[in-house]
Amino acid sequence: MSEDVPIGLAVAEKIFGFILIILGAVVAYYSMNPPAGDISHFAAIFTATGLVTVGIGAFLVIAKTE
Repeated sequence: MSEDVPIGLAVAEKIFGFILIILGAVVAYYSMNPPAGDISHFAAIFTATGLVTVGIGAFLVIAKTE
C-alpha cells in the first residue's frame, strides 16, 4: 500500500518548511520588538501567529516523507 513519494516533492516540503520557519521568526521578532508606531495593541496576536508558523514549519522539516 505504501507508495514512494517523488524526491522533488520531499525536497519542496523541506524547503517550504524552512521558509515558514524564517517567516514566522521574523514576524514574531518584529511583533515583540515593534518599530516606532502604535501597533502594540496587536503585538500578542502577531507574536502568537509567528510562533504557530514556526511550529508548522518545524513540523514540515522534521516530518518523515514516505
